Amino acid sequence: MLPPGGRARKGRRPRVAVRIVLAALALTAPAGAERAQEGRPSEETLRTLQERGRAIFLYLQAMESAGALLQKHASEGVRPDRTVVISDREGWRVVYLRDLTKESGPAGPKKGMIVVAETGFSPDSGQVGELTIMEPPHAAPATAQSYARALDQAEEATVTRPDAGTPFEDAVIREKDATFTVYLLSHHDEADAQGAKDAVAAGSVRFGRDFVIRIAASGRQVLSVEPLHSNAVSVPLAPRPAGQPTLHAHEQGSLPLPTDVALVLRHRSLAPHLVLTPQSMFRIDPEGVVTWLGPNTIPPLPRSTP
Repeated sequence: MLPPGGRARKGRRPRVAVRIVLAALALTAPAGAERAQEGRPSEETLRTLQERGRAIFLYLQAMESAGALLQKHASEGVRPDRTVVISDREGWRVVYLRDLTKESGPAGPKKGMIVVAETGFSPDSGQVGELTIMEPPHAAPATAQSYARALDQAEEATVTRPDAGTPFEDAVIREKDATFTVYLLSHHDEADAQGAKDAVAAGSVRFGRDFVIRIAASGRQVLSVEPLHSNAVSVPLAPRPAGQPTLHAHEQGSLPLPTDVALVLRHRSLAPHLVLTPQSMFRIDPEGVVTWLGPNTIPPLPRSTP
C-alpha cells in the first residue's frame, strides 16, 4: 500500500532487505564459544541485565493492568493523581494515591498524601486483584510517599528535555541501598510527528528516547539523569517468516539495555530480537533471556529516525 499522496518512500525496501539479511547472518553465525571471545560479557552481567529488564516489564504491566482496573470502577469516584507499584516482602502492591498539597480549600492548600485505593498484582499471571477502595482514605505510608516523590522528581528532571517529552511512562525500582532508580520511556515524537504516530498506530515498537534517573532514598533529590539509547528506531510488529528475527542497533555501549529486554517481554512477537552494539551481537528471546552471539562484524546500519 502506498503512503498518502501515492508516492512510495525511497529507500524503505532496501533498508528492510538489509535488516533481514543482517538478521540471518547473525543467527547463522558460529556460536560464541567457537568465535573470538573478546568482549564477551559474563553470565552474571547478562543475568543482572535480564532481571532488571524483567523488573521494568513487570512494573509497566502492573501499571497497565491497574489503569484498566480503575476504569472499570470509574463510576465509584476513585480519582488518584499518582499510582505506584511496590514490590517488597509482602509481594506486589498497587497503591493509588492523591496528593492533597495539590488541592486548595478555603484555608489554602491541604497537607499530606493519602491512599484512595489499593490492589495486589501477581507477576506470574500479570493480573491485578480486586480493587479495595479506602472509605475514608487514609494517610499514605512513608514507603508509598517516597515512591511517589521519586517519580515526581524523575519526571520533573526529564520530561522538559528536548529529547524526551510527553506522553511517557515510567517504572521505579528501589535499590538495596534504599535509593530509587526510575526508567522513563518517552513516547513523544519530534517536529515531523505525524509519520511516527502513523507508524505506531500501524504496529511498531520504538527502542530509544529512554532515560535512567537515580533518586536519593528520600525521594526528594535527583542524583543523576542519563539517556539510555543514543539513537531511536521503530521496529515493526508486522508478521514475518518463522524464525526470522527483528533487530535494532546501538550506536554506543557494549550491551543491550534493560529497556530493550522489557520491550521484548512486552511485545513478544518481536522475538527473537537482535541487538547489535558496536562490539557485539546479542539475541533476546521471548522470555527475556539475553544471549551473546559473538563479535559484531556487520557494518553499521544507516541511522534511523524515531
